[in-house]
Amino acid sequence: MPGFLDRFRRRPNPTDAETAEAMGRLAETFVKGSAAEGWPLGWESTEASQLDDICDAFLATDPPPAYRQSMIMSIGAYLGELMVRHGGGRWAYDPHENAAVVEMPNGLRGFPHGKVAKRLEHGREHNLFTFYRYGLTREAPPGTTVETMPGV
Repeated sequence: MPGFLDRFRRRPNPTDAETAEAMGRLAETFVKGSAAEGWPLGWESTEASQLDDICDAFLATDPPPAYRQSMIMSIGAYLGELMVRHGGGRWAYDPHENAAVVEMPNGLRGFPHGKVAKRLEHGREHNLFTFYRYGLTREAPPGTTVETMPGV
């Protein structure tokens, strides 16, 4: 029987396979939930273009912080899963960042949950479709500034 303090002990980091499975399930749940809310999404690459509008509609409801965190996790999983499916990327777990990351064959590593958090906090300057497109192609739309980490 687990003890009271077990919930505070550091759990082992998930494997990449466990991360991929969890993100895939969460993305599927987001697709089903979005359809129920009138935002039918599928798995086509063009679906990423709807994510910024979904963020705006969500923010218009003035959601409490707990709902924001749920949306960050859901949209981030969906955005990352689109990158995996259409860009040949793979989910991994980054223990340094304590976060799921999408590693692309073009050498980029993207943190979709972090990008969604920035989008919800700071607005359209953190455009999700631009993030998606850049992750797949390494091409930023004209007039867009892309910051990269050293070694990327």
